[in-house]
Amino acid sequence: MKKLWIPVLVLLFFLAGFPLWAQKTAGDPAGEAVEDLPELDIETIFRGRITETALQCLGVPYKYAGANPEGFDCSGLIYYAYREAAGMELSRSTEGLWTDGKEVVLDNVKPGDVLVFTTVRPGASHAGIVLENTGKGVTFVHAASQGPKLGVIVSNLNERYYKTRIMGARSFF
Repeated sequence: MKKLWIPVLVLLFFLAGFPLWAQKTAGDPAGEAVEDLPELDIETIFRGRITETALQCLGVPYKYAGANPEGFDCSGLIYYAYREAAGMELSRSTEGLWTDGKEVVLDNVKPGDVLVFTTVRPGASHAGIVLENTGKGVTFVHAASQGPKLGVIVSNLNERYYKTRIMGARSFF
């Protein structure tokens, strides 16, 4: 009976190590284990889906109080992207987006975070969804109601108009 524990221990050791060597991918010439690949968490997945959904709306016309692909206002685009991509229902007002979200330092914004601006009146009056934060600045997608381009467009926070009107950023994760 004493010698039986050695094969059992070897078997347990083998089974414990099984996931490590079994996860190597057949098509990977380097033979890297899957665990060496970056892990995507649900937040990262939702952030990507939100930005993809908003980008699919590029060119949709601006429509006051619009919240569907026939026409969007700025908060309507955010509401639509979050609801369709992540099942989250955010405020339909820029003031609500400003007060409901968690503050994020502008240097630390991530895709899917919301930028809030003061434009037509004091306080929160415009918003957009962050696409990326790189050395070239923060790009965001939004539904513009004024300016040379109207409707759902992509802009950069370094543009003079937006740089002078940014209130801050919010996260809903």
